[in-house]
Formats: sequence, structure tokens, C-alpha cells
Amino acid sequence: MTYGSFLGIAAAVIATAAFIPYIRSVLKGKTRPNRATWFIWFVLGIIICASYWSVGARNTFWITLPVGTVLTALLSIKYGVGGWTPFDRMCLLGAGFGLLLWWVSGIPFTALVIGILIDMIGYLPTMKKIWHDQGSEDRLTWTMFFISSVLNVFALETWVFEIAIFPLYVVVFNGAVMALLFFPRRDKFAKNLSAADVRERSSRTDGDQRSPEIR
Repeated sequence: MTYGSFLGIAAAVIATAAFIPYIRSVLKGKTRPNRATWFIWFVLGIIICASYWSVGARNTFWITLPVGTVLTALLSIKYGVGGWTPFDRMCLLGAGFGLLLWWVSGIPFTALVIGILIDMIGYLPTMKKIWHDQGSEDRLTWTMFFISSVLNVFALETWVFEIAIFPLYVVVFNGAVMALLFFPRRDKFAKNLSAADVRERSSRTDGDQRSPEIR
């Protein structure tokens, strides 16, 4: 086994294991998966898996296997949110149009690029959900997703565009989700600063109102 193939398998194992805390969190009601996201990824997982193998990917192929995606998509029917908002419907419509283009082209590389574009659309409803509610997604799971995507980049056997495009795309978007989960929005950050400033002023006022003897 080569160094690259070992990293590729390790990335796939971590990505698959990441679904364990995610599914547990879903069943406990702590995480609310977006239905549009996971059904787009469910359908696309099979297409990207097949087309990515067809363009010659080997070490970085294993992470595309849609093992946990299927179960999460099914769980989202009962435990998830969204799927029918105008934004979700627009994403699903875009994904359907991309599938039609994929079917018409029939070329593995074209199918891969279209698949990545549709997969990218799949991120959008979840990213929007996190923007409004950071607690709606499991941080441990997305941390594991990000680590696995970084390992998958290092597993690249050759820096050919059609092979490198998918790992690079995944690490960028997983990183974006991580940023949304772990860093507060500017308005929330400003609100927290304002609240802290009010508390500080209040404590100073209380101190000024104390009697000179106490001071």
C-alpha cells in the first residue's frame, strides 16, 4: 500500500465514522439535517462516485462512497427541516437541471463537473440554516468531515485537473461550513460586545454609587 492510498482510505474511514455522532445527534433531536441538502447529496453521491472512478481517480475515490449519506437522507424525512422553502426548491430545481445535463452529456468528466456543481448546490441550504442557527448542526461531525477532506487532498496521486478538482472542492466547502459553525456572525459578535460593554458600564455605575466608607 502506498502512502497516498493509505491516506485516501483513512480519509474515507474518518468521513464514514463522522456519521456516527451525526446520526446519534439527529436521533436525539440536537441536529436537524436539511432535507434538500441530503437528498441532493444522496442522488449525487452515486453519480459522482461512478464518474470520479471513470476519470481515473483511485486513492481519493473512496471518500466519494455514499455510505452514510443514504441513511441521513432517510432520517431527514422525519427528523430534518426544510426542503420546501422557495430557496430549497430552487436548489432542488438546479440539481434536477444538472442531472438532466449529466444524462445528456454521457461523458465521465462532464458528468463529474456537473456533479460537483450540483453537490455544491447541496451545501447551500445547510449553510443557510447554520447562518441562522449555529446549533442546528453537529460540530464534531463537520470537524471529522473537514479532517477527512484535508487528508484526501494529500492522498492525490497526481495533480491532474480532473482528479484534483473534487478533493479541492470538498475541502473548501467543508472549511466554509466549519467557519460558519465555529465563528460567530459579525452582527452576533457586535451584539455580544455591546452586551459586555453594557455590563461593564453597569458595574462601574454600581461602584460609583457605593458610599465613600465602602470604597
